[in-house]
Amino acid sequence: KGPGLTRPLIHVRRQIAMSALAAPKLQLVYFGVRARAEAPRMILHYGGVPYTEETCQSFFGKPWGGPEGAKASGLAPFGQLPLLAVDGRVLGQTAAINRYCAALCPAALSLVPADPVDAAWCDGIFEAAQELSPVNPCVNAWRGEDFAAKKADFLANTLPPRLANLNKILEGDHGGPFTTGAEVRYCDFSVYHQFDLCRLLEPAVFDPLPAVRRFMGAVEALPGVTAYLAARSDCVDIGVQPMLRDKA
Repeated sequence: KGPGLTRPLIHVRRQIAMSALAAPKLQLVYFGVRARAEAPRMILHYGGVPYTEETCQSFFGKPWGGPEGAKASGLAPFGQLPLLAVDGRVLGQTAAINRYCAALCPAALSLVPADPVDAAWCDGIFEAAQELSPVNPCVNAWRGEDFAAKKADFLANTLPPRLANLNKILEGDHGGPFTTGAEVRYCDFSVYHQFDLCRLLEPAVFDPLPAVRRFMGAVEALPGVTAYLAARSDCVDIGVQPMLRDKA
């Protein structure tokens, strides 16, 4: 084997091995917002992998912020959330959590392509979706004049070139409706999440993009994902007093 193939092959073999094992105890630790933990949640629901939701208080016994909080105490490996505890071992970084969750899902779902080059292409799409991450605080944090300015900048400068790139991929001659073809991959859940928040900022943003609308509908129709999306809390009062509100 050439050295360039070692890492992708290990990644694929890990997925095969992990899918054959009993599911570990998973605890997903995050804030009460719809942001970086959303794609892992969707992956786990699609794969039928059980997990529990935790706050910093419920998991660490203390809040995130403050001089005695979880962040200041160094309890998070990289000083940020989300975290995924796997049988008590705490993992950090969004990309690592997404890929680990995908590896836990049944191998038949093929969330990680078996071909190393295809797997790398999937990773690239995931990273491209992360370039849209400024939409997360736009929906979940910014208020008033700050919100108006951040929203305008995102819609005018951040979104257009990145949306154009992803739309071109979705329009490609690969059999669709997902970013790599007819099969959903782990990267699609991250793309979906970012696009979903974009719709909250500007509901008509995808009206002229049929490939994007088809993609969104295809993700929303996935087993396990449909029920999760229907049950999750709604983002309300965006730009004013953003919060999640449980469905009635």
